[in-house]
Amino acid sequence: MDTQDGMVQVSRSSGEDRFHVQVGKGGILESSRIVEGLDCLPSEVMDWIMEASRVIFDSCGLQRVPSWVFDLPQLTRLDLSANQLAELPLEICGLTNLIRLDLSDNQLTGLPKEIYGLTNLTHLTLSGNALTALPALPPEISGLTNLTHLYLSRNQFTCLPPEISGLTNLTHLYLRSNKLTKLPPGVGGLENLIWLNLHDNQLTKLPSEVGGLGNLSWLFLSRNQLTKLPSEVGGLENLTWLDLHSNKLTGLPPGIGELTNLTYLSVSENDALTALPPGISGLRKLARLCVSGSGLTPIVVNMVVQSGCEVIWDEDDCRDVCR
Repeated sequence: MDTQDGMVQVSRSSGEDRFHVQVGKGGILESSRIVEGLDCLPSEVMDWIMEASRVIFDSCGLQRVPSWVFDLPQLTRLDLSANQLAELPLEICGLTNLIRLDLSDNQLTGLPKEIYGLTNLTHLTLSGNALTALPALPPEISGLTNLTHLYLSRNQFTCLPPEISGLTNLTHLYLRSNKLTKLPPGVGGLENLIWLNLHDNQLTKLPSEVGGLGNLSWLFLSRNQLTKLPSEVGGLENLTWLDLHSNKLTGLPPGIGELTNLTYLSVSENDALTALPPGISGLRKLARLCVSGSGLTPIVVNMVVQSGCEVIWDEDDCRDVCR
């Protein structure tokens, strides 16, 4: 078969060591074969596979990566998610044409630093492992200069290396459900960042450098320990979505009023927040404000919010919006 833009999908079949291998192109699976084990595949199956550009191991229970994967010269996308990998072999670093690598939902506690030599990577997914700060994210991460999407959610990170500031092409950074207590000042150097998700961490403050993220549109800071925001947040001129629910905020900086593109703001579950800065009245694009569980009263809110803004007081309604 023509393997141009070829895709291989491997899934566990009935039986302890039986696998269903499907091949196709253009996202359409065309042929399939049941095989016994993945270490030594039949020659006709390998003929299908050798020129594949995308390989997906779909919840196969893998504890190691089959060696033939490292011999695929045209491989640009490798999905090893939802397996049982505790470590990666150095051979994976030889897949220099990789553009997307998905290692989510495994048992990884670290990565070989050589992996950060995969300089063609644009998407790296490491969510749902047991990664901590170093050596899981060594200084060599700054070598991934083409990376645009980095997924680190649901790990055990308490901090990030300052070298993350070298990922200047990054547009999406996912860090939800970790144990971060602070961000490095270098995060402000991610000038192309559009999406930053820090939901469900232990942040007590943000560095003032965050105000340098001039292209940021989506900022998720819910379920942290923030008591205030830096005044420099007013520099986020392209911000449209700001989620601050379930923190310990006692106030908002006047710079909030400079976020003229903001359409959504949640300050729900901040019971010490009893006032809003007057500048909010100038947010003419603000369409929805979630205030359930805060210390705000209708009188306070109505004094500063534009008449066209929907104010959500009900906790369940706000939770639906914030999901």
